[in-house]
Amino acid sequence: MSVTAFGHALETIHDGLTVFAGGKPAPVPLVATDITVEIVAGLAVVRTSRRFVNAEDRPIEAILTMPVGFDAVVTGVRALVDGRVLVAVAKPKAEAREDYEAALDEGKLAVLHEEVLRGVHGLSVGNLGAGCEVTVEIETVVPLSAGASGPFLRIPVTVGQLYGASPLAPVDDLVTSAHVRHEAGLTVIADVGQVLLAGRVATGTQRITLDAAVEIVVQGGRFGVRQGVAADGRQVRVDLRPVAAGSGTLDLAVLVDHSGSTGSHAAGPRGLTVWEAIRDGLRLELGRLRGADRIALWEFASDCGELGVETGPAAARLVTKLKKPSGGTVLDGAVNAALHAGARDILVLTDGQTWSATVDALAGSKARISAILVGSASLDANIGQLCAMTGGQVFYAAGDDVAASLSLAFAALRHRGGAVEGAVVAGQPERVMALRGGVEIIADWSAAMELRGADAVGRYAAALALPLLGADAADDWARAHGLCTHRTSLVLVDEAGEVVEGMAQQRKVPLMAARHGGGIRAGVGMSAYSASYAEPSYRAMPRTSKMSVMLDFDVRAGLNEDVGSFRRDIPPEALRQMFAGLRWDALCPDFLAGEIDKLDRAQQDAVAGMAGSGEIWRFASALGVPPEAVVLALIADLIDDRLARRFVRQVFKDLSVGDWGHLRLWDQSSSGVLRATRGA
Repeated sequence: MSVTAFGHALETIHDGLTVFAGGKPAPVPLVATDITVEIVAGLAVVRTSRRFVNAEDRPIEAILTMPVGFDAVVTGVRALVDGRVLVAVAKPKAEAREDYEAALDEGKLAVLHEEVLRGVHGLSVGNLGAGCEVTVEIETVVPLSAGASGPFLRIPVTVGQLYGASPLAPVDDLVTSAHVRHEAGLTVIADVGQVLLAGRVATGTQRITLDAAVEIVVQGGRFGVRQGVAADGRQVRVDLRPVAAGSGTLDLAVLVDHSGSTGSHAAGPRGLTVWEAIRDGLRLELGRLRGADRIALWEFASDCGELGVETGPAAARLVTKLKKPSGGTVLDGAVNAALHAGARDILVLTDGQTWSATVDALAGSKARISAILVGSASLDANIGQLCAMTGGQVFYAAGDDVAASLSLAFAALRHRGGAVEGAVVAGQPERVMALRGGVEIIADWSAAMELRGADAVGRYAAALALPLLGADAADDWARAHGLCTHRTSLVLVDEAGEVVEGMAQQRKVPLMAARHGGGIRAGVGMSAYSASYAEPSYRAMPRTSKMSVMLDFDVRAGLNEDVGSFRRDIPPEALRQMFAGLRWDALCPDFLAGEIDKLDRAQQDAVAGMAGSGEIWRFASALGVPPEAVVLALIADLIDDRLARRFVRQVFKDLSVGDWGHLRLWDQSSSGVLRATRGA
């Protein structure tokens, strides 16, 4: 199985991305997906059920990183294990991760759902035993957009070719493979109107492939009011209505993406590319502008430039200056150029296939930035965050109909109100008004009390109110409603299930490659074991005798003796680089037994050299483990990625850091500076 990952050096690829065991491909643990969508009054509750099966003879940790609609709110996670239903609880992000890691250390099955980046979420199913299965259901709530043919819903399931360096750690990064096929059963229920999927009427359950965003149009559908219940028992009324065209005048910088990825198909009925759909949509809608509207048209790829400024329908003439697709996507440079030219309202038309945006820096500008995403392989995480932080909105083009999205965006941008406004009384929201994709959403909380807990609509309304609350109050509100946010994650632990032995091996579940747009570029094939990435500039010391483990001495003295002589003249950064590609999970059983034969020669020499010292012998014997395991644990502590930390805990199970921290290869007393010389 060939898996691709993008944006990381080869020596860091090991952290969870391999789908190989012993040099052979391992089965992908995700075996079935079902998606149920319930649409009422323009608000969709989406429940995605994924069944994971471990077909291997060892415990595994299945990790799936996936796009989630930027305006979607994850309102719940539950798991079905051996006929038992377990419900996840929301906790502060670090605490949820600690609970999950602790469960893995104890051999318990655990599930963690976290927001890796807004618009990108990670699902981890840890300690799935050999031959076992678990079904995880994720509930999300998302408002539909107003479309020309009816309310429109886009559910992202994969991504296309991404330009720029990923901001995510390798274990959390998006991964695609051209050699996996993911299908799903899709069921859509709407209160009124006909459900159209890819332009065709959809009834019952449809079988779909997950290589392009699911685009649903409810023909004849309408927006309206939904009732819900909050966590505090108050009733919530959520009212959705399309934004009516205001009387304001547009003074807008329109930035058009013409990077190479926009040459991919837009998946519409006319067979247009993303770039052609943008061009045609602009030509039509700019020609319908009001006389006083002012448009500055820009284009960007690897570089950017302004094509001209026109008022009213004459702005349509600027479209002829657009260049065809080529180059990468430098979004932040284009936005900065428009800002420097004085733009205060910016609309970006893009396929969203870029990591290149300095969100925090751009968010400090006084401009309002909105975007229209075109193409079924688009990723709205980066551009969506930028829009949210500047008070803008994200709009989606259905297929290749960019004109309808432009019409909706222009109508919404004639209003100058904030993206989220409302009233909070005594720390609790009373009213929230939000704009999402050209739809105005108003949530009102009443004083009436309910005896039942929060429902999906109530939890969604709670998420709308988060920007109005202070950080601590928002965290409490999110936890009370079971929300997954940038500060809270959802975690569950199977306390009643069977405990598994050993360190679970990670299995990254790749997304299916995008139908249009190619998938994440710069693929790297990955194997279970690393090579050495630095030539050793030192002489190996003699190998350690296994008899050293049997030495008998005072345990307390062994654990507390001042040490330092075992540290060799190997710079810690050289050690870090040498062992950076190691699969700690796959090699854990060998390492715990003191077996290092699967390391390359340079790695073996480094481990043997340190393990041959008296200090390590005595400490290892007191602990009851081979000295090689202690040395490898210290190296893992130096590397400090997720798998390495788990290996450290496997070796030093019952010890606090205070018991072994004096052996560390980095100096905590100097703000974490690595020990660079012997005895430092």
